[in-house]
Amino acid sequence: MKTLTLCGFLILLMPAISFAETHSKVQAALDYALPVNTCGTKPKSFESSGEAIGKPVQESGGVTYFEGSGADEMSDVDSYTRKRQERKMARWKSCTKEYKSGLLEDMEELKASAQHGLTQPQANIILANLANIQRAYMAPE
Repeated sequence: MKTLTLCGFLILLMPAISFAETHSKVQAALDYALPVNTCGTKPKSFESSGEAIGKPVQESGGVTYFEGSGADEMSDVDSYTRKRQERKMARWKSCTKEYKSGLLEDMEELKASAQHGLTQPQANIILANLANIQRAYMAPE
């Protein structure tokens, strides 16, 4: 009878012993910190401050009949400055795309860490990390 009681106690104790040590992937998910965005701020884009010359004036709710009809656009920004700004914007978009794809990979790793078993406090910490990733991913800049 004592042997049966001892075996039952050991069976109940085994899961507690196995959960006492945190899996390395779970520990990495608990220690996760959001990576720094090195892309900087979004470059300011400037719209043409000039007006189109050569188009007839139309009603505000009317259909555009004269679009592309040889109307010239005048602007006080030269083509070099405009192209430089476009390149700057393209670099920023590319950097942001890479940063956000890295965030998605991190999110998948955090989700996958749950397969190793979590306690409720560990799950709460990982969910908070996932919320931080989501907030950073959904930010427009």
